[in-house]
Amino acid sequence: MDHCIRAGIYGALIAFFLNIVSPVYLYFLPSFLAAIFAIYSSRLVTLREGLVASFMTYVFSDGITNALVAATFYVTGEPYTLTIDIGIVLSPLASAFSALIAGYVGIWIVRRIKPARELPQPLPPPLPPV
Repeated sequence: MDHCIRAGIYGALIAFFLNIVSPVYLYFLPSFLAAIFAIYSSRLVTLREGLVASFMTYVFSDGITNALVAATFYVTGEPYTLTIDIGIVLSPLASAFSALIAGYVGIWIVRRIKPARELPQPLPPPLPPV
Protein backbone atom coordinates (compact mmCIF):
# COMPACT_ATOMS: atom_id res chain seq x y z
CA MET A 1 0.00 0.00 0.00
CA ASP A 2 2.91 2.31 0.66
CA HIS A 3 3.97 2.03 -2.97
CA CYS A 4 0.64 3.29 -4.31
CA ILE A 5 0.60 6.22 -1.87
CA ARG A 6 3.99 7.32 -3.14
CA ALA A 7 2.71 7.01 -6.71
CA GLY A 8 -0.32 9.14 -5.85
CA ILE A 9 1.80 11.90 -4.34
CA TYR A 10 4.22 11.71 -7.28
CA GLY A 11 1.30 12.02 -9.70
CA ALA A 12 -0.17 14.94 -7.77
CA LEU A 13 3.11 16.86 -8.02
CA ILE A 14 3.31 16.20 -11.76
CA ALA A 15 -0.31 17.31 -12.26
CA PHE A 16 0.24 20.43 -10.18
CA PHE A 17 3.27 21.44 -12.24
CA LEU A 18 1.36 20.76 -15.47
CA ASN A 19 -1.41 23.04 -14.22
CA ILE A 20 1.08 25.76 -13.35
CA VAL A 21 2.93 25.58 -16.68
CA SER A 22 -0.11 25.46 -18.98
CA PRO A 23 -1.33 28.87 -20.15
CA VAL A 24 -5.00 27.76 -20.20
CA TYR A 25 -7.11 25.75 -17.78
CA LEU A 26 -7.09 22.14 -18.98
CA TYR A 27 -9.75 20.84 -16.57
CA PHE A 28 -8.90 17.23 -15.60
CA LEU A 29 -6.37 16.49 -18.38
CA PRO A 30 -3.16 17.14 -16.35
CA SER A 31 -4.41 14.95 -13.50
CA PHE A 32 -5.44 12.22 -15.95
CA LEU A 33 -2.05 12.11 -17.67
CA ALA A 34 -0.13 12.40 -14.41
CA ALA A 35 -2.11 9.54 -12.82
CA ILE A 36 -1.42 7.25 -15.77
CA PHE A 37 2.27 8.18 -15.76
CA ALA A 38 2.57 7.68 -12.00
CA ILE A 39 0.92 4.25 -12.18
CA TYR A 40 3.13 3.24 -15.10
CA SER A 41 6.38 4.49 -13.61
CA SER A 42 5.63 2.88 -10.24
CA ARG A 43 4.68 -0.43 -11.92
CA LEU A 44 1.53 -0.85 -9.86
CA VAL A 45 -0.09 -4.16 -10.77
CA THR A 46 -3.33 -4.54 -8.83
CA LEU A 47 -6.43 -2.57 -9.65
CA ARG A 48 -6.79 -1.46 -6.03
CA GLU A 49 -3.34 0.15 -6.01
CA GLY A 50 -4.00 1.84 -9.35
CA LEU A 51 -7.27 3.32 -8.19
CA VAL A 52 -5.75 4.54 -4.92
CA ALA A 53 -2.90 6.24 -6.78
CA SER A 54 -5.27 7.74 -9.33
CA PHE A 55 -7.72 9.17 -6.80
CA MET A 56 -4.87 10.50 -4.66
CA THR A 57 -3.44 12.23 -7.71
CA TYR A 58 -6.75 13.90 -8.46
CA VAL A 59 -7.62 14.92 -4.90
CA PHE A 60 -4.21 16.31 -4.02
CA SER A 61 -3.57 18.13 -7.30
CA ASP A 62 -7.05 19.70 -7.32
CA GLY A 63 -6.73 20.63 -3.66
CA ILE A 64 -3.33 22.26 -4.08
CA THR A 65 -4.37 24.12 -7.23
CA ASN A 66 -7.64 25.40 -5.73
CA ALA A 67 -5.90 26.46 -2.52
CA LEU A 68 -3.33 28.38 -4.55
CA VAL A 69 -6.07 30.16 -6.53
CA ALA A 70 -7.95 31.07 -3.34
CA ALA A 71 -4.73 32.32 -1.69
CA THR A 72 -3.98 34.46 -4.75
CA PHE A 73 -7.38 36.15 -4.51
CA TYR A 74 -6.91 36.66 -0.77
CA VAL A 75 -3.41 38.16 -1.04
CA THR A 76 -4.33 40.53 -3.86
CA GLY A 77 -7.53 41.59 -2.09
CA GLU A 78 -9.71 40.94 -5.14
CA PRO A 79 -13.30 39.93 -4.54
CA TYR A 80 -14.16 36.41 -5.61
CA THR A 81 -17.55 35.90 -7.17
CA LEU A 82 -18.87 32.44 -7.86
CA THR A 83 -21.64 31.88 -10.32
CA ILE A 84 -23.18 28.44 -10.04
CA ASP A 85 -23.79 26.85 -13.42
CA ILE A 86 -23.98 23.33 -14.80
CA GLY A 87 -20.19 23.19 -15.32
CA ILE A 88 -19.47 23.71 -11.63
CA VAL A 89 -22.01 21.08 -10.69
CA LEU A 90 -20.78 18.42 -13.14
CA SER A 91 -17.04 19.08 -12.83
CA PRO A 92 -16.49 16.96 -9.67
CA LEU A 93 -18.46 14.11 -11.21
CA ALA A 94 -16.44 14.23 -14.42
CA SER A 95 -13.23 14.43 -12.40
CA ALA A 96 -14.11 11.36 -10.32
CA PHE A 97 -15.16 9.40 -13.39
CA SER A 98 -11.95 10.29 -15.23
CA ALA A 99 -9.91 9.27 -12.16
CA LEU A 100 -11.58 5.87 -12.32
CA ILE A 101 -10.74 5.60 -16.03
CA ALA A 102 -7.14 6.72 -15.40
CA GLY A 103 -6.71 3.97 -12.79
CA TYR A 104 -8.00 1.32 -15.18
CA VAL A 105 -5.92 2.61 -18.12
CA GLY A 106 -2.74 2.83 -16.04
CA ILE A 107 -3.10 -0.74 -14.79
CA TRP A 108 -3.97 -1.95 -18.29
CA ILE A 109 -0.80 -0.35 -19.70
CA VAL A 110 1.39 -1.85 -16.96
CA ARG A 111 -0.06 -5.31 -17.57
CA ARG A 112 0.33 -5.05 -21.36
CA ILE A 113 4.01 -4.11 -21.21
CA LYS A 114 6.09 -7.24 -21.18
CA PRO A 115 8.70 -7.46 -18.45
CA ALA A 116 12.29 -7.09 -19.49
CA ARG A 117 14.17 -10.28 -20.13
CA GLU A 118 16.32 -11.22 -17.24
CA LEU A 119 19.96 -11.98 -17.83
CA PRO A 120 20.99 -15.53 -17.07
CA GLN A 121 22.55 -15.95 -13.66
CA PRO A 122 26.28 -16.69 -13.79
CA LEU A 123 27.36 -20.07 -12.54
CA PRO A 124 29.17 -20.12 -9.20
CA PRO A 125 32.90 -20.74 -9.42
CA PRO A 126 33.90 -24.38 -9.15
CA LEU A 127 35.02 -25.69 -5.79
CA PRO A 128 38.74 -26.27 -5.39
CA PRO A 129 39.84 -29.91 -5.29
CA VAL A 130 40.34 -31.40 -1.86
